[in-house]
Amino acid sequence: MKRFTRFLKVLVRNKRGLLGLTILIFFAIIAVVAPLLTPYDPLSISPMIASDFVYPSWFKYLPGNERLSENVQPINDSGFTTEKALQEWAFTTIPSGQSPSLKYISDVGNPIGNPGCIAISFKRDQTEATSEVEAFLTKEFYYPYQGPPRRFIGKVYVKATGVKNLTQWGHVEINVFIEQTEGQRYDLWSAKQGGNYTSEVWITPSITGTTRYPPLIDSNWLDPKGQIFSKQGTFFKQGNYRYGVEVVFTQDVQEATVYIDDIDLKLYGTVFGFLGTDELGRDLFTQLLYGTRISMIIGLLAAFLSVSIGLILGLFSGYLGKIVDELIMRFTDMFLVLPELPLLIVLIAVLGPTVWNQVITIGFLGWMGFARVVRSQVLSLKERPFVEAGKALGGGRLHIIGRHILPNVMNLVYVTLAMAVPYAIMSEAYVSFLGLFDPTIMTWGRMLHDALEQSSGVERWWWIVPPGLCIAAISTSFILIGYALDEILNPKIRERR
Repeated sequence: MKRFTRFLKVLVRNKRGLLGLTILIFFAIIAVVAPLLTPYDPLSISPMIASDFVYPSWFKYLPGNERLSENVQPINDSGFTTEKALQEWAFTTIPSGQSPSLKYISDVGNPIGNPGCIAISFKRDQTEATSEVEAFLTKEFYYPYQGPPRRFIGKVYVKATGVKNLTQWGHVEINVFIEQTEGQRYDLWSAKQGGNYTSEVWITPSITGTTRYPPLIDSNWLDPKGQIFSKQGTFFKQGNYRYGVEVVFTQDVQEATVYIDDIDLKLYGTVFGFLGTDELGRDLFTQLLYGTRISMIIGLLAAFLSVSIGLILGLFSGYLGKIVDELIMRFTDMFLVLPELPLLIVLIAVLGPTVWNQVITIGFLGWMGFARVVRSQVLSLKERPFVEAGKALGGGRLHIIGRHILPNVMNLVYVTLAMAVPYAIMSEAYVSFLGLFDPTIMTWGRMLHDALEQSSGVERWWWIVPPGLCIAAISTSFILIGYALDEILNPKIRERR
């Protein structure tokens, strides 16, 4: 530890070494604390965090982008997990003073959520007129942006009891709507639409009827051309809105109860995060951070593997000589003449593009040059007097190699290891860029591949430039450290300096 501490002090005093070490420490911190810097999964699309192809958040501060909007989620407890959730909802009836009542039920809920829902109960008094009675459960919220959202998604679970015929909800009408506080109303879903529903069963709006997916209350289905909330539209603008459920008890309903649960609305804006989102609405900043971890793992492990193979083969080839040297060097020459990139692509395609296959393949194809360098150094070292003295004292071949030869080539190991990491990182990047990436992880090369696959991806420079700069920066850090190590460990350079 003392020797390492002294060596580190010497490395820090070197300007190249200090700069390279600083960049490397920066990326190492990002790789370790990535889950703390962002709460999102780089690959998951559930739950949906933003719409697809949105701009970075800082775009809205640029001139001409005043109409860009951020996400708005007006409902805090959509699942009614506690009775306190009722406080954010308003309940009204038309005519006022009629019998519908609102009640919190703690032990009832939709089949996929937690217990807890609300019940709107109706019982017609015999003295009352047989007219329709409407009940409204609404949440008022403020939309603070001048421009419309890029996408909106809503959901609700409902169940009715006490009605005669629910094939088409003939006696109880249920509508989900959004409206300006003092203006236009837009009905998002009516229980008369979308399927054959039965009583006593929880249902949710879906274009495929009683199944849960895909959701019907989604602007991609309700408004695929984006006309409702377009710039020319008159419906969406900055101001107060209400989102809610309308329950209509028709004339022939004497007694019925409608249960409502998991009612939610999310307005996805046109900007999100530091780098926006990709074609699936995934956060690009999260992908960038997690790509740091994978690139460093692949780079370090592949470089260590290639240097280890080259060191072992170079040591034995140079020291043992004769037929061993001839076999190892011809084997090395055979790999040197093979085209590296095509062979790397073929091997990863055959073995499978997993992280470990990438590490093994990149490491196995990067040892040849280092093996020849080590061999040439060993050929010189084995003629030195201290090696002859070790032989005279009865030292075996492995003892001589491990105790006398290996320590004298470690300076080459350190420098080559630092130089091999950028090669491994670049190899992973261009292989992933070509589409041979592990589908379970996100890397910088995969980010570039995904951007190229989209028609407008290349135009979004904030998607392409950051991973490219990160690849260049982390590669430069190892190269600077390698030059610094060479200056520190190479006696010729030290003398010249």
